[in-house]
Amino acid sequence: YQRRVHGRFSNMAPKRDLAAAKLRRQGIDPELIGVIDSILADQEHAQKLALLTAKAGARGAAPAPPGKGGPAPSTAAPAGPPAKVVKMRATESHSGEVTYEKGATVFLVGEPDASGMVQTVASGKTGKAPAKHFVEITEELLKHEREEKERLAEENRKKEEERLQAELESEKKKIEADASSPAAAKAPEVETKKQEVDAKFKAERERLLAEEKRIKEEAARLEELMRQLDADDD
Repeated sequence: YQRRVHGRFSNMAPKRDLAAAKLRRQGIDPELIGVIDSILADQEHAQKLALLTAKAGARGAAPAPPGKGGPAPSTAAPAGPPAKVVKMRATESHSGEVTYEKGATVFLVGEPDASGMVQTVASGKTGKAPAKHFVEITEELLKHEREEKERLAEENRKKEEERLQAELESEKKKIEADASSPAAAKAPEVETKKQEVDAKFKAERERLLAEEKRIKEEAARLEELMRQLDADDD
């Protein structure tokens, strides 16, 4: 599948093309659209691999058993159903035939072999990886991941606020100490400096709150987008 886009050829498959257009209409951040498109690309890769594996298995099937009139002709068995493709979350980082970071979305094709390795598609690459590295992406997992991101965002904001509050108190004490010196500024000037420090803290706190809100909204949006991917697969 190819079509010309702004003078270049795009290899984006129809499903991915439509998904990207839908996300753009929703006003989703382009970087997040890129993440979703990469996931869809890996999913397509995994599904094609599952079909090829089924066909290869049929070609390599044993010949039919001999009949009374002698050995049966050597024929390939019909291809069975494709191997199961499952969307998973990596719980550990790995570098080998395929490379992925902890938290990555990957696709497993078929069942693990006797050594516990399973065919894995990650970041456009295919190879064996330890099956124990993965957990299935479920609604419960998506909810837990969102809540964990929200918790960390709030925790980081509070820690930064505490640091800023300590700096604020330190600056005010310095202003008061300077005010007690022989060359101290007049009282109104001291009060003005304190107000400037308070205004600085307020501005920083508003920035921290805005960043926390952004992270939480992005986490909720990502959770919903992952749910939509599952709904589109049904």
